[in-house]
Amino acid sequence: MQVADSPYPAYWYGTDLEAAGLRDVRPDIGTYGRYSYDQLPPVPFDLLGGFEWLEQAPPLADHIGTEKAAENPGALTVLRDACRRAGLTLPISFDRYLSTPALWSRVRSCTDCYLDLCPAPVPDPEGTGYLVRFLSDSQSCLFWYLYLRSSALDHAIVASPDFYGVELEQWHDRRPDPKALVFCAESFEAFMARFWLENEIWFAGYDEVPLSAAGARYVAAYKP
Repeated sequence: MQVADSPYPAYWYGTDLEAAGLRDVRPDIGTYGRYSYDQLPPVPFDLLGGFEWLEQAPPLADHIGTEKAAENPGALTVLRDACRRAGLTLPISFDRYLSTPALWSRVRSCTDCYLDLCPAPVPDPEGTGYLVRFLSDSQSCLFWYLYLRSSALDHAIVASPDFYGVELEQWHDRRPDPKALVFCAESFEAFMARFWLENEIWFAGYDEVPLSAAGARYVAAYKP
């Protein structure tokens, strides 16, 4: 889905990248900043649906799939069935990633985000499609959702500080604010590529090690 076709405003929720020299465009404004989507540089990978760019990365002991490694495979099976009943099709890249632990193990998060798969699509508050939560911040500051309409090709990634899930998952009484939902990626693979790369750039700054070639290209393209 292109940003112009989204019912939601476009922003990128991410951490600061000041250590990479991007204070002007990615200043530290809390755990997550809501940064300009228009200023984001393209990810320096060919996004072909197979995660070839990620398969070359080393596996990690601590990664986003660790927290719910036992629960997510079962949730994915239930989600597939629920989507079929609703007349929805999960994007191939989403299904492949969530069913492949070797891919989970190559993505880490500097804020301890973790894969947290909702077992069913829930109607989005605008009535334009469905939301499937797949990634949660460790302190519930932010959640990321697959936004689905009738076709698997017609999907995007949206984010919100509000929780959307099935009834059995509800853990607070706060009413979600539909205006807090933002479009943040035109596809699941595009989101994962940027999420992975920005976290690797953050860790390089934290560990005081050189950026990867891809990270250096991304930072150079981002500088004002």
